[in-house]
Amino acid sequence: MSSRPEQVPDDGDVLDPDVAMQVQIYRHLRSEILDGLWVGRTDFPTERDLATRFGVSVITSRAALERLASEGMLIRRRGVRTRAVHTVTEPGPQPPPLTSVSTGRGRAGRMKIRLLEAGVGIAPAAACRTFGLSPGSHLWQCVRLRTLDGRPDIVTQNVQPTEVGLRHTRRMLENKPMAQIFQAEEVEIATMHRRFTVGLPPPLVARHLRISIDQTVLVTFLIAYARSGEVVEWLRAYSHPDRIEPEEVLDLTTDSWQISLE
Repeated sequence: MSSRPEQVPDDGDVLDPDVAMQVQIYRHLRSEILDGLWVGRTDFPTERDLATRFGVSVITSRAALERLASEGMLIRRRGVRTRAVHTVTEPGPQPPPLTSVSTGRGRAGRMKIRLLEAGVGIAPAAACRTFGLSPGSHLWQCVRLRTLDGRPDIVTQNVQPTEVGLRHTRRMLENKPMAQIFQAEEVEIATMHRRFTVGLPPPLVARHLRISIDQTVLVTFLIAYARSGEVVEWLRAYSHPDRIEPEEVLDLTTDSWQISLE
């Protein structure tokens, strides 16, 4: 079984020409380590592996690895393969559930979806915990880019139980929002929990949003539950800095948030 979801055929790694290569490699690996994608694994890339992958010198790749080691994320010893040792932290308190959404006419503009990755692979540690699994577990996941009127709008990473995700056809994933896919497959969503943070985008996300890896973005985390209380989906979405977010209203009589997408 692959350790990562299969990438949809693309035009290869496109890096940011305005950021030093060792910094980009460092951030790429740091993002994966913080996500828990190297927990318990013994195949962390070597200096030469990284040099070949990114088309740089071994000196450059070594500098990125040494920086990660100095921050306590890697153990590097002569004659022994480098391994990641970062401990994934537990999440903070969960926000109130999102229980009501008023979609109205939807956001203006012509929307298109581009599938970037899809398949079963090691899921982010936060997603694994949400599903009651240990970090390093395999789940179905996909990464998609949504554009509006040809402009990049948001990159989403959907993580689902393998038996749920494998029902989705590539045609569905390339043409429909996940809510419509769930509806077509009669997967019922009862409640959603959501929280926001701000951070730097991973290289794949920055590339497809057409922004610098130094540019901060809004990151949304959403967990969808069935009526039984089982988790149906863990989602992480990176919004383009120019994206206009919908207005939200807290109804104090029901203690629920309502969103208007008009």
